[in-house]
Amino acid sequence: MRSRKINYSLLLIAFVFSAFVANASDIKIKITKAYLNIPVGKQARMKLIKIYSGNKELREFPVQLAEQKVDYWIFIDVSEFKGKTITLTSYASTVALKRIYQADKIAGADSLYKESNRPQFHFTVKRGWSNDINGPIYYKGTYHLFWQAFPFGNSWYTAYMYWGHATSKDMLHWTETSPALMLDSLGSPWSGTAVIDKNNDGGWGKDAMVLYYTAFDVVSGGKQVQCIAYSTDGGKTFKRYKGNPVIDSNDEMHSNDTRDPKVFYYEPTKTWIMVLFERDGLSFYNSKDMKTWSKQSHFKGLHECPDFFEMAIDGNAANKKWVLHGGSSDYYIGTFDGKEFHAESPRLSYAKGDLYAAESFTNMPGDRHVQMAWGRIEHPGMPFNQMMLFPTEFTLNTTKDGLRLYASPIKEIETLHTLIHNWENIAFNEANVILKNVKPGPLHIKMSLAVKSGENLQLFYQGNELANFSAQDFPKEINKLEILLDKTVVEIFINNGEQYIIKKIDTPLNNQGLSFQQDKTGPFIKTLSAYQMQSVW
Repeated sequence: MRSRKINYSLLLIAFVFSAFVANASDIKIKITKAYLNIPVGKQARMKLIKIYSGNKELREFPVQLAEQKVDYWIFIDVSEFKGKTITLTSYASTVALKRIYQADKIAGADSLYKESNRPQFHFTVKRGWSNDINGPIYYKGTYHLFWQAFPFGNSWYTAYMYWGHATSKDMLHWTETSPALMLDSLGSPWSGTAVIDKNNDGGWGKDAMVLYYTAFDVVSGGKQVQCIAYSTDGGKTFKRYKGNPVIDSNDEMHSNDTRDPKVFYYEPTKTWIMVLFERDGLSFYNSKDMKTWSKQSHFKGLHECPDFFEMAIDGNAANKKWVLHGGSSDYYIGTFDGKEFHAESPRLSYAKGDLYAAESFTNMPGDRHVQMAWGRIEHPGMPFNQMMLFPTEFTLNTTKDGLRLYASPIKEIETLHTLIHNWENIAFNEANVILKNVKPGPLHIKMSLAVKSGENLQLFYQGNELANFSAQDFPKEINKLEILLDKTVVEIFINNGEQYIIKKIDTPLNNQGLSFQQDKTGPFIKTLSAYQMQSVW
């Protein structure tokens, strides 16, 4: 979970709610439909809504419940309560509560994924806020994506985060399902990881899908402990481990900053490894049963959302190194003995721009190293906020400067290509003329080009500058440039991921698509391909 000050206003909401519960409004609804649609007002005060069945509290969540103008609608899935009469209680007006209605479709379903500013080949949530990628995993033909979700509005509130969940057959077309984890008595489920217990080490069943996550408790002042949930039905539903928490190191570390467990099975010692952010770096823990953990070492310097994996150098499976990175794109290359990581490189970075909290898919077929990251991109005026970047595949490469991690778009991107435009041996000014025939919109651009010493190259899209490169960015005689353009984001890859740049696309200044500006004209583009992309929705 990306560092953020605790929102104690929500704690105050809870206390105010308790103190004035006698004056709270409530409505009763017999649930016969799948969803409750809830109106949101951007200027409305945050209100805590509680759901009861009789005297039993079922859920609570904060929302800017619209008292007057409705800016957009959110929803909650209440299908598990079908046939029951529930009571919604809040320190809000009865009029506002009565605007909440049940239906078998979410409000705005007819325009879902067609909104004016909705990315078309990047994953975004139906409604609400999304951030850190959590535990992406492949299991029996299906990819599972989890993330930090605040489905109740377009700004996050750390005390009420869920684990969002979506599934896919190709890492491109995702189907969002019900949240994998919601709040429990230990608090809000923050970031973590997912693994498959192939040997039933945890005792929940062979091939159980096991989630490790941080429980954040705002009531205790921000305590963070490590917990387990597991699924025995292929990731459809999850149960909390009754022995939670399995790690509580707040006192030992003299800090509440203990979060974001990354877990994997280390075959050489038949041991489960956990990499955990603690205070000023990443700690390494061992376990044989997935429940009882012992700390082995601590690596200072990297913060939050660790990812850790072994990679073949230049594709040679007989020559491997370990890569360790935190929430940003900074990483180290080194060795690992099952207990301690030894860095053999300086601090490096594989990306620049609006990327955070990337995690690699576990249990992947074919020893692929595919990662997805949170794209920190605002979406004003939309009923959702933030996005996930396009899946990238890592390679570990030998360069003149030593080993380096490269990221490039997964090969599956080619299945999204529709109209294709190809040109060869053209100057940049010629490229600008022919690119006028390629409409703005979701695009995949691939080029091979040369930029001579002392020259610069600027990329523009709809009148806004995307990037400004010098010849030093293109050191080869012929260089590769790959560009992913979606509604709100551009991802740029130079020489198969030697550089990876992520940037928000600003509000269009004109209707012109991609264009170039270069110091001089000439036959510098060897090949140029422009692929119009079909929507993943």
